[in-house]
Amino acid sequence: MNVSEFNAFLKEKNLTITTAESITAGLLMSTIASVSGASSLLKGGVVTYQEELKIKLLNVNVETIKTHSAESLETTIEMVNGLSNLGLNSDIYVAVTGIASESVNEYKITRQVGQIYLAVLFKDKLHTFETIIEPVSKENSRNEIREKTVGFTLNKIVEVVKEKQN
Repeated sequence: MNVSEFNAFLKEKNLTITTAESITAGLLMSTIASVSGASSLLKGGVVTYQEELKIKLLNVNVETIKTHSAESLETTIEMVNGLSNLGLNSDIYVAVTGIASESVNEYKITRQVGQIYLAVLFKDKLHTFETIIEPVSKENSRNEIREKTVGFTLNKIVEVVKEKQN
């Protein structure tokens, strides 16, 4: 699903969305906002690229990061819960983390490049997803992973809304 179709889908359902992004560093919000009329559905969000902001803005527990890493399903769940507790009155809350390039965090927890964690909170129900995005190109793999993460996220949000509507 492309972003125009995604935005039209949310508008048709009269839904709003708020995001907490790590791996995509604002690309998800930027993509949604790239279509005219996005202000009727995109409330905004936060980019919490570093652990410090995940902790301070979204109330992610330091122990969760130490135990599982900042790029984990556990952290993503805490991110989406923290986002929903900010009082933003959105219909859909989304948090996404993952690994876009080779790295080892200070806790020596390694993850595969392309490992993505997504949490969607819709109508008080939490939906979580994990996937591995394989880049086609080695030269631009970091950006390719980030872009494909946005596509994966948009598709999963639609899937969640459709499931809940049935």
